[in-house]
Amino acid sequence: MTPTGALSGPVRVLAVDDQPENLELLAAILGDEGYEVGFAADGVAALAAVERSLPHAVLLDVMMPRIDGFEVCRRLKSARASCFVPIVLLTALSDVESKVRGLEVGADDFLNKPFHRAELLTRLRSLLRIRALRDELDSTESVMFSMVELLEGKLPRTRHHSLRVAAIAVGAGRRLGVAPRGLQDLASAALLHDIGKLGVPEAILLKGPGERSAAEEAIFRTHPGLGRRILEPVESLSGALPLILHHHERLDGSGYPAGLAGGDLGGTIELLAAANQLDLHRIEAPDREPPDSAEALRREVDAGRFRSPVVEAVIAAAAGLAAEPAVTDILPVPVADPGGSILVADDSPTNRQLYRELLESEGFRVTVVADGRAALDAWTTERPDLLILDVRMPEVSGDEVCRTVKADPASAFLPVILVTAYEERDSRRRAIEAAADDLLISPVNRLELIARVRSLLRLRLYHQDLVRHEHVVLSLSAALEAKDAYTRGHSQRVGDFASRLALELGDDIEAAERLRLGGLLHDLGKVAVPEAVLHKPGRLTSAEFALVMTHPVVGWEICRHLRSAEPVLDVIRHHHERFDGSGYPDHLAGEAIPRPARILAVADALDALTSERPYRAGLSVSDAVALLREETRQGKWEPAVQEALERLHARREADPRL
Repeated sequence: MTPTGALSGPVRVLAVDDQPENLELLAAILGDEGYEVGFAADGVAALAAVERSLPHAVLLDVMMPRIDGFEVCRRLKSARASCFVPIVLLTALSDVESKVRGLEVGADDFLNKPFHRAELLTRLRSLLRIRALRDELDSTESVMFSMVELLEGKLPRTRHHSLRVAAIAVGAGRRLGVAPRGLQDLASAALLHDIGKLGVPEAILLKGPGERSAAEEAIFRTHPGLGRRILEPVESLSGALPLILHHHERLDGSGYPAGLAGGDLGGTIELLAAANQLDLHRIEAPDREPPDSAEALRREVDAGRFRSPVVEAVIAAAAGLAAEPAVTDILPVPVADPGGSILVADDSPTNRQLYRELLESEGFRVTVVADGRAALDAWTTERPDLLILDVRMPEVSGDEVCRTVKADPASAFLPVILVTAYEERDSRRRAIEAAADDLLISPVNRLELIARVRSLLRLRLYHQDLVRHEHVVLSLSAALEAKDAYTRGHSQRVGDFASRLALELGDDIEAAERLRLGGLLHDLGKVAVPEAVLHKPGRLTSAEFALVMTHPVVGWEICRHLRSAEPVLDVIRHHHERFDGSGYPDHLAGEAIPRPARILAVADALDALTSERPYRAGLSVSDAVALLREETRQGKWEPAVQEALERLHARREADPRL
């Protein structure tokens, strides 16, 4: 998938300036482009406006009464709720020190007044596209958090366990002075530490530590490793993975899965383990008062499993914990990874050496080349995090390199800084047309360059790992099925066969691929249905069947904010509708049922009929097709889809396992 970064719905921009004529100008420029514009006349009013309703972007004057733009920017970027809102500073200040200060307090861009209308709009559109990707990433993370919450919510005593553990661990980490990056990894790990339990049979999860057999305990203890494997593709979670894997380790070596001891446990691993254990004491003895849980954890200090300072910090953090902590209150403001790889292209050997020394001294990895063609080759092979390009180079100019890079969907958001030795009248226009992120004048000011590089690399937080996060959601779906031999591979088979049916019906490849994705996600909502009901060998009671019927809507709710799932939301919600109106959840009939859902419903039924179940043997493909043929005659399935199935069957291509 190539992210496009499109925001849905009206785009709200907050314009902040103490000069009414400037606000009128911004209103005219933005209004003509279809933006909804809010106004604030000073910094205090701006902070209040953001708190009332979070805008998509802020255009912020610097020199204002009461609170200046620098301080407003710093406060907004220091709060989790507003840290991803793009901020463009607009100011009459033209000195380098002001620009550097603005970038250091978190501004995403800095334009001098009077600004060019085209440049303002170009920069704003670029930042809004990147912001949209961050919104999508947040939605994908919320899917993972939601699935953990649904799993824990099946039992009243485990409800909000991961949220509580995260709040306690982060609170304790702050008390112990854990660095911001460590807190970020600790929060992510704590929220997702039990995600591997999605792959453990529920019958085992419902038993306490002393109630599981040795074989069941061995299966239960696989959940930390499974959680790490599910999340491993996501690079931004790399710091959290060791905590997820080792959150059941103990200082005395009595924990699992690796039996780490003493100094082998990092400080944040021990923090998470202690926070988790404190809440487990609460879960295992729900009638126990909080002081009793604290004393139980202190006894583990006496046994050598935890250090006293860690336990006391955890107990203190738990004492001030809200009954139902919110994710937004737990997650800290993200910290950008230090360093990054930078490709510099300049035909001057002296400039190349200066860039290398300057950037490497700041911790960046630097590759230098002497012309535009070499820059394109290096961009293709090395995939740097940022480009610095001299405008005037032999063979291929910096403008052209930038234009080529930005035209590639895979690198549309790669930051590019153009550098020119001449402040030509149209140099900034050419930079805008090439989609460059900034234009600097040579000789470049050292402080300005470093501040701008760091500012642009911060934007990686808006969109890094987006595609990988979506792979994790699919992994979660697979993990849910893998723990049951009867449903293992069901969603993949349904998606593959629905895609085959769509092609047989004359749909294009893109539509067929959407059905493949719909198949992978269609049963995600079953995470909220007790496994004892899903795997019951006998007939379901009406109450049990009502629980089963909730899974399409639950799956739809989980995925509806996930941009990549938008094309298949109808499939997720309506794959149990029936052509005669006898299905659920909305009792749609005929062509009121979205066509992709009508196709996937037949694929789903065919795979279910030909699969072994605890309460019956699977049918042969021929018998299953015959049964579906009869049900189509009775009105249950769309005739055109059944006819496509018959054609596949006649060619011996109707087995979902092929």
